[in-house]
Amino acid sequence: MKLLLKLIQVPVLIVVFSTLNVQASSLETQAAAGTFLKIALIHFKVAYKQPDQNLLALKQLHREAAAKGAKLILNTELALSGYSFSSRADIRPFTRTLEDEDLKEMANLARELCVYIGITFPERDPETDSFYNAAAVFSPQGKLVLKYHKIYGEKRWARTGSPYQNNLFSTPWGRIGVAICADSYFGLIPRTLAIKGADLIWVPANWPPSGFLSPLDVWQTRALENGVYIAACNRTGKDRVMDCTKAVSAVIRPDGTSMFNRTSTESALFFARIPLNEEGKIKNSLRREKMALRKVDSYRQIYLDPWTQNLTQYYQLPKPGKLEIHCLTSASDGLDMVAVEKQVKAHPSSSPVLWVLPQAGSDDLDIKALKNLAETDNCAFALSLTTNDNKRSALLITAEEITPFMTLEGEFPYRVCHFGPAALSMVPMDELRHPELSVILAKLGCDLVLISEPGLSEADERVTMVRTIDNLALAAAGRDRAMIAHMEGVHGKVHVETCVQGNSCFFELDTTKTRVKTFYDRVDFNLLLKNGQCP
Repeated sequence: MKLLLKLIQVPVLIVVFSTLNVQASSLETQAAAGTFLKIALIHFKVAYKQPDQNLLALKQLHREAAAKGAKLILNTELALSGYSFSSRADIRPFTRTLEDEDLKEMANLARELCVYIGITFPERDPETDSFYNAAAVFSPQGKLVLKYHKIYGEKRWARTGSPYQNNLFSTPWGRIGVAICADSYFGLIPRTLAIKGADLIWVPANWPPSGFLSPLDVWQTRALENGVYIAACNRTGKDRVMDCTKAVSAVIRPDGTSMFNRTSTESALFFARIPLNEEGKIKNSLRREKMALRKVDSYRQIYLDPWTQNLTQYYQLPKPGKLEIHCLTSASDGLDMVAVEKQVKAHPSSSPVLWVLPQAGSDDLDIKALKNLAETDNCAFALSLTTNDNKRSALLITAEEITPFMTLEGEFPYRVCHFGPAALSMVPMDELRHPELSVILAKLGCDLVLISEPGLSEADERVTMVRTIDNLALAAAGRDRAMIAHMEGVHGKVHVETCVQGNSCFFELDTTKTRVKTFYDRVDFNLLLKNGQCP
């Protein structure tokens, strides 16, 4: 009788959902049949604190996904229970072990459908009575092939997972990693998965849109910097304190472009076809290339723990205050001293002013003239220069001196320089695409990272914006576009100023806000710091 009542209560969730069959790029659709792995993301309208109702609806959605050819079916974060719990007491009735009936039903469903199923749930450890935000993956034989605890735990009820746990499982098509929601927000957790050999990373999420950094920007950056596929399965509907009706799910290619990104106000199946090589494996050449380009010997300081709240005193940094930042692009005929001087004279200020210029040739700009301009107009210039024999240097030009940002002393090649109220460094865009570098600079007290390049792509802009997660402001100048970005706090609002060719952008940075840094160090540093070929 109770079962009958449950069946009567859930017809809407069972029948009201949409199925979106997302097409891949034209190149991918030309491939022969059998050269793809079809995956399904269940963009689920989770009923808060209704596990029986959710299980019933999920089972039907899984059956439909399998009937349409999906071999790997991935779910959102805490799809069985809902997400927003206020305490251990609040979530306790909804915690489960792998021996509980609903988890056994998911394992049996994987065996029945002959598919891999990834599901997340609030797990209870019987031995310690600890609770975890957990993911379980079941094989087509109904066997548990992975159990993973979210490392960035829920503050009110969940214990944090170990950074040394296994978060990778093997399939006939390649290795698949797991990073639950905020685990993908911080760059070093997806990076460790790529080093371990993940070809695709499943991100189950409860990530509503907000005025902060877009989850899509984060996932595209994580895919690009690691050369892996990201399958981010978000949710829809309203939770106790969250509105996810416009939340996005996506599958991202290893080059950072979207195979698809979709929203739905009702439960939906989103499909993607992952290209396979001639051996039937997920293509991983880009991941291998990215991992080979890591400069591990420059990353040794990444484990540092500057725990003090007074970084100014700890590192003897300049007294914090306000710095005016201007990023210049160049006109179609290039950037010369006349154009630079015109811009500087048009923006007089009694405060310290930093001008970030795009990369220039040594014949294009007169360094001595820039220094004279710095003396007369109370400003500084930062830029990279190339010589006729293609050698590159990065310089900070102030009224007092010309300082190279690069150094040959010690193991870390990027000097942190001081100007006005700020600690600055300049790095090549190629190096900033690796997540290790910005973390190290933040730990060394850097307020502002500068990029001076011939040009910037949209992907470069996205990477620059996402690096603000690491407690830094960034200013990037290319001949075609420029941008300045800063996030207040680790999860705060992102301020972004951009401009295109022939224009400049401006931002006033208060370095009192960049001196308070919070580092996320639940990371396997041994893995990050080992040299050697990745699988």
